[in-house]
Amino acid sequence: MTVRSVSWTDAQRVTSLLARVTATRSREPATLVTAMGAARAGAPAKAAPAPAKAAPKEVKEVVKEVPRLVQTSDNPADRLDALVAWTLDHHPCVGAFVADDNGLTLAAHGISEAHVSLVGPLLSALVGVRSIPGVDATAGALWLGAQMMSWVEARTARGGFCLGTVGDEALSTRSFEQLKEALATTLRGL
Repeated sequence: MTVRSVSWTDAQRVTSLLARVTATRSREPATLVTAMGAARAGAPAKAAPAPAKAAPKEVKEVVKEVPRLVQTSDNPADRLDALVAWTLDHHPCVGAFVADDNGLTLAAHGISEAHVSLVGPLLSALVGVRSIPGVDATAGALWLGAQMMSWVEARTARGGFCLGTVGDEALSTRSFEQLKEALATTLRGL
C-alpha cells in the first residue's frame, strides 16, 4: 500500500489555490447569496423569469368581540341552557356542557354522557393540585381521543360546577376567562 505524502501534491495547483486565497480583496463586501435570476459566472443564460404577481395584502386576524352573557331568567334550567347556547355561539367548539363536581350533567349539547362523566373524577383529582400555592386548577384542557375537552370551574356554597367544551383544540386564555365570567354570572343567585 502506498502512503500519500506532500510529494504527491501538484505544485502548480497549490500555487494557484494560494494565489486565490491571498489575492487582494476589493473594498466592497462579497455577496454570499446571489439574487434570484442573476446569472452565475460560467452558467448558461436562461430565459428571464416571469414577473411575480403582487403579494396578497396581509390579512390581520380580526378578534371577534364576545358579548357578555346576560341572564334574564330566575329558573336554573333556563339559565344553564342559556349558558350552553351562549358558549356554542361564541366559542370554537362542537359541544358544550355544564356539570356538577360529581360529574352529573346539568345541561349539555353536542357531547356524550361518557365525556361529561369524566368531569367528576377529573375535578376530584385536581383537589390535590389546587393545594399547591400559585397554581390555578380551575381551568384546563384534556385530549379525549381526537378531540380536546376544555373546562372552567366555579366553586359555590352548593359545591363545584364545571362548564366544558369539546372541540378540535384547546380554548385560548381569553376564552377561558370569558367562560369563567359567564359561569359565575349563571351561578350567581342560584
